[in-house]
Amino acid sequence: MASTDLKQAAESILRCWLSAPAEVAPLGSGHINDTFLVRPAGAGNGGAPAGHVLQRLNRFVFPRPQAVMRNLARALAHDRSGRLVAPLPTAAGEPFAVDTGGDLWRLFPHLQGRTFDRLPTDLIAAAGTAFGGFLAEFTDFDGTLEPAIDGFHDLSAYLAALDDASTTPDAAAIRREVDARRDAFAASGPRQAIHGDCKVNNLLFHDADPEVVAVIDLDTLMVGDPAWDFGDLARSVFIGAEEAAGAPALSLDRFERLCRGFVAGYPNIEDPVPYARAPAHMSFMLAVRFLTDHLRGDEYFKVSRPGDNLRRAEAQLDLARQCQEAVPMFEEAIESALGEARRR
Repeated sequence: MASTDLKQAAESILRCWLSAPAEVAPLGSGHINDTFLVRPAGAGNGGAPAGHVLQRLNRFVFPRPQAVMRNLARALAHDRSGRLVAPLPTAAGEPFAVDTGGDLWRLFPHLQGRTFDRLPTDLIAAAGTAFGGFLAEFTDFDGTLEPAIDGFHDLSAYLAALDDASTTPDAAAIRREVDARRDAFAASGPRQAIHGDCKVNNLLFHDADPEVVAVIDLDTLMVGDPAWDFGDLARSVFIGAEEAAGAPALSLDRFERLCRGFVAGYPNIEDPVPYARAPAHMSFMLAVRFLTDHLRGDEYFKVSRPGDNLRRAEAQLDLARQCQEAVPMFEEAIESALGEARRR
């Protein structure tokens, strides 16, 4: 859908919630859903961006959008932290609206705070504590979670999809390396409700203090290995936005800060080895997903120019190499954080 048509669709569906005139503008840089900031008409650009956040779920990525909303409702009913954000009901009292094309939209309050694609060093521990605390909060979750995306976090399924994609000349070298490394990564452990998309830009930070006020984007809430959430968070702390031209050199200081924060929120780690291996596993899996999407013509992840997904794949594979080499260092850092936590 063209940007003009999408904006008109957003303005039209907004009437399901608001009767007063409002202005909508694109918000954020997410790869999947379409998100808009909604402000009262004539509010201007000065001061705090009060208002709402309107979002259209991507039906190609989430073929069962109502299942996403049911999972969110179950998570909100279980949450005791107050850090999860509930959608606002429509004028008819529904948690979402569906437009004439069958797309599902939801409206959230726009919370004041800070978001980051590249997390400042002084906020890394707070990020770890927030996502660790999320996992701890859901260790006793006994509700049913419906699959939002079939095969999500299933590396074997992603490799099978890559096998079915035809190689293009620009991707030949990276595909050879992926094929050479496809058996080097494994992550399997206990299962519980996990966030499923632990990127630093899915946290909302206080405007001034180093603390998280909200954990957002629960569309991929699923049953999985909690080490996957930790690995995805570490990956995100290292590389920031996936558009990076290449993965930066690993920072032990950033990883140690993350470990201390994560363990403070989630002290349930019995074996540090799966957590030490998880950053490489999650980085490699995302590299496979980006590469496959590039070969399929950028069907899944949004791109601003041709080749974006190939560059993302190269950056993630670079990070996977580094994280795999650093597993002993990662294991030591996690054990150290656990030791400090036990001595407190």
